[in-house]
Amino acid sequence: MDDTIDRSFPEIPGDVLQLLKSGATDDIRIDKEGNWFHNGEPFINKKIIDYFNRSVNITAEGRYVIHYGEFTYPIAVDDAPVFVTGVLFQGFGPFEKIILNLTTGEPEELDISTLTFKNKTLYCRVKNGRLPAKFMRSPCFHILERLDERNGEFYLHLCGKNILIVNED
Repeated sequence: MDDTIDRSFPEIPGDVLQLLKSGATDDIRIDKEGNWFHNGEPFINKKIIDYFNRSVNITAEGRYVIHYGEFTYPIAVDDAPVFVTGVLFQGFGPFEKIILNLTTGEPEELDISTLTFKNKTLYCRVKNGRLPAKFMRSPCFHILERLDERNGEFYLHLCGKNILIVNED
């Protein structure tokens, strides 16, 4: 057994890789608003959408996949593979925590050092920094209520800190 393989990242099975090379695979995609599509048609079954949202992962090579148990299948991602659907502020000042509600179905504490601003919205990193997450409109506005401008620069006052927000557009 090769101990150099990082087992925390799923791998795409060889038979699926062969199908990818031949072009015989289905296109499963997440658009920039978090909607799921199969060969251009939107998924409408909420249970399938929730299953896919919970299953999003990334391979060691940086390819987004649906990964659940032994099943791993590549997906296309137009923007971010995970979306922030809500925020909850707990505490105040340096004791403040911001809990994110994610499309993965799991709450996660915001790592404020990963906040970025691009495409007119906020992004952060989740899952120990492995995946980018895009803030939906409502949670984005909720965070941006803490925005302040000084000398042409924008700062967010979160967790007792002033975080410089750089526009990455």
